[in-house]
Amino acid sequence: MKKLLIAAAVMAAFAGGSAQAASTGVIEFNGLLTESTCNVDSVNGTAGADGEVTLPPLDISTLPAQDSTAGDTAFTIELSGCTNASTVAAYFQADTQVNTNGRLTNTTTNGANVTLQLLDYADAADSNNNAITIGSDAQSNSTEFVDATSGVATLKYGVRYFAENGAATAGTVTSSVVYALMYK
Repeated sequence: MKKLLIAAAVMAAFAGGSAQAASTGVIEFNGLLTESTCNVDSVNGTAGADGEVTLPPLDISTLPAQDSTAGDTAFTIELSGCTNASTVAAYFQADTQVNTNGRLTNTTTNGANVTLQLLDYADAADSNNNAITIGSDAQSNSTEFVDATSGVATLKYGVRYFAENGAATAGTVTSSVVYALMYK
C-alpha cells in the first residue's frame, strides 16, 4: 500500500509541473507524388535494374594526394515504357556505404583512402561532369534530367576513384549504390 501511495505522489508531482514553451515558428513541408513511371531495361548493358560497372585498374600514383581523382568510367541506365514523364533522372540514395561527403566507401579491407565518386554525364557539353553528392536532396535540382516524352530515355552517369584522406594504397575497390527514378 505504501508503494502505491509513493507512486501516486510521484506521478502527481510530474503531472502538475509540466513545462510550457512559447511558439517560435511554423515549418511547412511540401512534396509531390506523380503517376510517372519508367521501366529500367538495363544498367551498363546488363538486363534489369541491377548492374555492374568495372573501373580500370590503375597505378596508385594516379591518386597521389587527398582529393585527387582518376579512372573516370561512364555507365548508362536504359529506360523504356515511360508514361506521364516529361523528364527523368536517377536519385542515388544514402545508405551504409555512403560517407558523409556523399561518396561510396570501399567495402573491402584493402585499398585504403579510396572512395568512389559518382558523376552526372547527362550534359555532353559539360566537360566538368558534375559530381553527385549521394543522398543529398540537391540531386533533384543539380542533376540533369533527361527527356522521356518519347517513352524511352538513356541516363548517363560516371564513376571514378577519389583519394579521400591522402594518397591511395593498393588494393581492391568495391562498393554499391541504391537508386530510384525521379521525375519532373
